[in-house]
Amino acid sequence: MMKKILILASLSLLTSCLDISAVMLYGGPGEYNFTNASLDAIDHVDESKIHRLQTFSDQDTIEILYIGDYSQIESDTIILFLHGNVPSMDSYWSTIAHIANLGEQHRYGVMMYDYRGYGKSTGTSTDETSLASDYESVMSWLKDQGLESDRLIVFANSIGSLTAGPAAAGGSLIPIEKLIMEVPQSSSAIIMQSSTGLSLPSSMLTIFEFDLAVDMSNYPAELLWMHGELDATAPFNDAASAMRSHEGSYFEEAIYPSAGHGLRWDIGNEEWDRVLLNFILK
Repeated sequence: MMKKILILASLSLLTSCLDISAVMLYGGPGEYNFTNASLDAIDHVDESKIHRLQTFSDQDTIEILYIGDYSQIESDTIILFLHGNVPSMDSYWSTIAHIANLGEQHRYGVMMYDYRGYGKSTGTSTDETSLASDYESVMSWLKDQGLESDRLIVFANSIGSLTAGPAAAGGSLIPIEKLIMEVPQSSSAIIMQSSTGLSLPSSMLTIFEFDLAVDMSNYPAELLWMHGELDATAPFNDAASAMRSHEGSYFEEAIYPSAGHGLRWDIGNEEWDRVLLNFILK
């Protein structure tokens, strides 16, 4: 009986003092180094096309990186990249530069932004509501520049699925017609267990709600899912169950038995590029 009381007391203390949002969404201050100096030569971009922009989400400032000529957004195809759970988007600079060179240099405009509390974006990411607000502020900016659905590609990596899932299911100011999900997280419960090591329902520790299976079942358009079977951060079987709930107009999966969460590095640029371009151009 005493052991049970101690366990319950520990759980009570945990739920009262643990900042679950900080565990699930661990952005932090960071510098930006968006130059060719840190890139492989093959990924070099025209540095005159690197733009730092800002928009506002509620009362917070959202930092945006855009590679391309944003005066041509009304005619260009734009890839919006939703980055994974790192302190800032600076960690994905080489990935974004590589995407800017898919097929040929600057074939597509590429945008990435830091969620509030990540990098130099102000405020704190707390739940799906704050993530959705950040996304909509960026989408509103793109819409004001003339972007339309047939020239928008949303590319979500890892925890970027927390934003992309609800957006694809109908929560996007510009409806999504092409969605790329790379090593996506599948539910708040899985993220919680992975982050804390506790095999508890997420509802015991947080009000954060996220279920990618529901989102994908409500997404009507084209989907590419890329995942490695050895992924320990976003478990493959959980992602498979969620992604295969999609019943939209087109579904493609690229599965790699020997790859983990760092998919591009595990499978190599040639294969990664091939799969992405085939989907984008189909």
